[in-house]
Amino acid sequence: MPPLKPSHTLKKLAHHLRCSTYPHRRHSSTNFTNPNIPSFAPLPTRRLISLHGRDAPHFLQGLTTQNIPFLATTTGFYSAFLNASGRVLHDVFIYPAAHSKTYQSTVLGEKHKGDPGLMIEVDANEVDALARHLKRFKLRAKVDIRVLEEAEWGIWQAWVDWEELRSYNIGCYDERAPYLGYRVISPEGMKLRGSRTVSVKEYEVRRMLAGVAEGQGEILKETALPQESNIDYMGGIDFRKGCYVGQELTIRTHHTGVVRKRILPVQIYDPGDGGKPPDDLKYDEDVEMVLPPRGANISRVDKKGRSAGKWLGGVGNIGLALCRLEVMTDTMLTGEGSQWSPEHEFKVAWEPEEGRDGGEVKIKAFVPSWHERRADQQKLHRS
Repeated sequence: MPPLKPSHTLKKLAHHLRCSTYPHRRHSSTNFTNPNIPSFAPLPTRRLISLHGRDAPHFLQGLTTQNIPFLATTTGFYSAFLNASGRVLHDVFIYPAAHSKTYQSTVLGEKHKGDPGLMIEVDANEVDALARHLKRFKLRAKVDIRVLEEAEWGIWQAWVDWEELRSYNIGCYDERAPYLGYRVISPEGMKLRGSRTVSVKEYEVRRMLAGVAEGQGEILKETALPQESNIDYMGGIDFRKGCYVGQELTIRTHHTGVVRKRILPVQIYDPGDGGKPPDDLKYDEDVEMVLPPRGANISRVDKKGRSAGKWLGGVGNIGLALCRLEVMTDTMLTGEGSQWSPEHEFKVAWEPEEGRDGGEVKIKAFVPSWHERRADQQKLHRS
């Protein structure tokens, strides 16, 4: 795991993300001032489920898109649960935990001491739904499934040197995108030594600048395909793995299909006179835009052509959207060429509804440079 050095400020982080449209790459930027890294951000939007018992690894192996280690590792990893038709149910982190004395004492107790144990981190709003999904497949498997209370264990995103995290022996390097830091799982009340706590908003800004969707508010449940949600690019799918729920469509899309839509970072700006499209993806903490409702349709300003995508969520003047690549970017997926032009502008318009006024904003999508690198890695794997 490469350490993220404490000297990396948020401005340097944004510099490294380098999100922009093809073919010209410009650096992302932000107006966040010194965040005093090293730091930790609490993630109240995530919850934990404990699985322990003799059959726990084997039981989970048939349900997720990643290979489940059989006591061979202590490092967590990113994965997903799919339904039978290959649509995303939950995006998750899975952490082997049996090696942790704290987990043994606080979760298992003496009765189950020594049993294989794993912790699953999921969207807080979906934790009960995932627990029900797991229990549906339990049958006679020797595994106990329990939703951990919020007061028991906490989830943190950390930007520190890895050496400072050795005492938190449940966690992982967040490999979904460059420079996201580390996930740390610890009992609530455990003091996070040597670092200051920052708001969850800072984590959300970093994540959206990188183009990383999280939770079923952004990865739409039973609607989104894993490749459209970048779960393949974010290391959440093992394409050499054997059978699991939803595998057929996922593998077929990987080997023969074309992924025409992907979640991308976007910036919104004023549609009025003088509202020019931004050259770079830039978060400005002094700019507060009225954000569109989730799922709002994205269309060309001149209203020609079909829907260009859907708005998923945002912070301030940036966000995430499911975008048609050949419409909103100059990405070419087939020999037919792209429909994109530098002159094209896009908008999100919505009608008034109860408790909310109608509105309209312009929107521009940016393709992160790490998408290219991971697409190239997939091509090498296929060949």
